[in-house]
Amino acid sequence: MKKVPNSIKALYGLGFTAKGVKDGLFQVFLFFFYNQILGLDPFITGIALTVALVFDSITDPFVGAWSDHFRSEKWGRRHPFMMASAIPLGITLYLLFIPPSGIGETGLFLWLTCFAILVRLSLTLFLVPAMSLGAEMSTNYEERTSITSFRVNTATFISPFIIFIGFTTFFASTPEFSNGMFRASSYPKFALFAGVIATLTILISTYCTRSLITTIPQSTQHGRFSFLSIWKGMKEAATLSSYRKLVIYILILYIAIGIGVIFSPYYITYFFTLSEKEFGLILLAPAPAGVLAFILAPLLNKFWDKKVILIATTVLTGLSFSAPYNLRFLGFFPENSSTLLFPLFFFFTCLGYMFLWISISISHSMMADTIDEYELKYGERKEGLFFASLTLAYKATVGLGSFFAGILLKMIEFPEQTNIDDVPIEAVNGIGYVGGPLVLFIYLLSVATIFSYPLSRERYEIIRQKLEGK
Repeated sequence: MKKVPNSIKALYGLGFTAKGVKDGLFQVFLFFFYNQILGLDPFITGIALTVALVFDSITDPFVGAWSDHFRSEKWGRRHPFMMASAIPLGITLYLLFIPPSGIGETGLFLWLTCFAILVRLSLTLFLVPAMSLGAEMSTNYEERTSITSFRVNTATFISPFIIFIGFTTFFASTPEFSNGMFRASSYPKFALFAGVIATLTILISTYCTRSLITTIPQSTQHGRFSFLSIWKGMKEAATLSSYRKLVIYILILYIAIGIGVIFSPYYITYFFTLSEKEFGLILLAPAPAGVLAFILAPLLNKFWDKKVILIATTVLTGLSFSAPYNLRFLGFFPENSSTLLFPLFFFFTCLGYMFLWISISISHSMMADTIDEYELKYGERKEGLFFASLTLAYKATVGLGSFFAGILLKMIEFPEQTNIDDVPIEAVNGIGYVGGPLVLFIYLLSVATIFSYPLSRERYEIIRQKLEGK
């Protein structure tokens, strides 16, 4: 298949800015808002977000399979879902951060649960069909990595600037609030801003990629869409070793990301005591990392198999993200009063994100290859159902990650709604142990699951030749 124009790849990737915006709100602000600002118990907060993840276990494969079966000569089978997601996503993101006052802990739990579910459902309508669309854009082994790099790294380049605007504008310090994250009135304003950005980027991306509708494969499903067809497709996918290993790898990877990112306000505020402006600059680290990953992922794929790249970059991701905490406990990282602290912390964060974005780009490209293996075995293409597995794992970032974060905060006995100076040193050290040894262990655990992934470049080329009748 001929190469996809870079302009189309860029417009395709733009829509995933909405994912980055939602990630920023959920991973950086949502848990902190309900726990530290509204006073909701961290364990209950984690439960609410986990309930939303359980709901996703139904909606993700449902939307994926529905889009696989959907037929429209004018709009294709992916674009109608993508377009329908835009406005509901923006509205529910805003409403999530404006719970009514005086509703108590039960009311807060219900509000958080309901609107977290609605946000996830809205995003699912875009993510699953859009990721499936990316797999359909090319059958070339290396071109697929390029497409996933545009998707992953375009979003990660843009979204940190939105979060940076939040910290420097909506959460800027004032005489009343030296740390702007404790100013409750800023959260709804920032959520409205983020919701508008998410809606607009999806609309622009979906409309400007209409030319793909006539070039990508149409539905190859042999039966009617039903829950039985979803179950049948999932059982068939699970027979593939390549699929099973990728799903387990990605799930564990996102649990590590989820714990690390959800803890980030605690790391910055309590363990390293950086200012909100420095926190905002740290959140810019994914931007230069995204540029580097955008260049390196396709380049590396020209010389090495995807599995080799995935193993190496995942190990380096864990080592980079955990380095500031592990080195601090070993006595090799600057103290909080040192001028070297911020630049070194920024360096390791940027390095970690660079390797992480490469890992995600490569793993998503590998999933597209697995779909071809499925087609060869079963005679159907189920991009939607396969990529629903990835979106479910991605949502573990704020689902299982939030759940485990709540448990970990309980285990280290971290106080609620307290001043920085009043946090016990044992609780502060507990945060560091989470960010260092624990996070590194989870990243390494994800690597252990991918060693026996069976699809090499040579094996994939054989599959393509058989599918094309060569």
